[in-house]
Amino acid sequence: MLPPKHFYMIRHGQTEANEARVMAGSTDSPLTPLGRRQARSVHTVLESLAIKPQTIIHSHLSRARDTAHILNESLGAHIYEDADLAEMHVGSFEGASYEDCTPIFEDLCDPPGGETHADFCGRIRRGLTRALENHDHSVLVVCHGGVLAALGKLYGIRAKHLFQNCHLYEFEPNPSREKFPWQVWQHDPCHKVNGRIIRKTAVLFHEAVEAIDS
Repeated sequence: MLPPKHFYMIRHGQTEANEARVMAGSTDSPLTPLGRRQARSVHTVLESLAIKPQTIIHSHLSRARDTAHILNESLGAHIYEDADLAEMHVGSFEGASYEDCTPIFEDLCDPPGGETHADFCGRIRRGLTRALENHDHSVLVVCHGGVLAALGKLYGIRAKHLFQNCHLYEFEPNPSREKFPWQVWQHDPCHKVNGRIIRKTAVLFHEAVEAIDS
């Protein structure tokens, strides 16, 4: 499995496909003006972190790349792309409504003409393994909702809900957790105590599923 290191993950800002409630998958869909504002709103969160990421890795799709560069305005980190961290290629479902894509994400059916779940999860494992093994400091992975869900599938756990745009998650190693070796925290700019942003426990995954590995 993945090296149990400290890291961060965030989904890109809102895209035109998100706004239209259709599946983009491997298709490029640009950020909306709201998506860019969402990314900029994370600056205060990044500045408040006790452990700041020194490297940002993003997928090759413009929605992740543009989000990453906006985030980096407040970090000044080394930044590069890794195509293995791109969203799942959903074949004939690309451009379909969210409702029509239920079989892919709730029933884990392989989309016609697209990637199998096993191939997708294998790709994500490669990308995340490289991101964690190649750095001796914390990294920030700017990616996609399917990538976050795939991380859970690698450990046999299922996403509890759809991942929201530009919500920052911190993965803190916790060896006492046998199933999933991280404590996950969410950093919300609206969650403050005495003017300071306070992290809160993030419940990302729930019911067990068969671990997907390849």
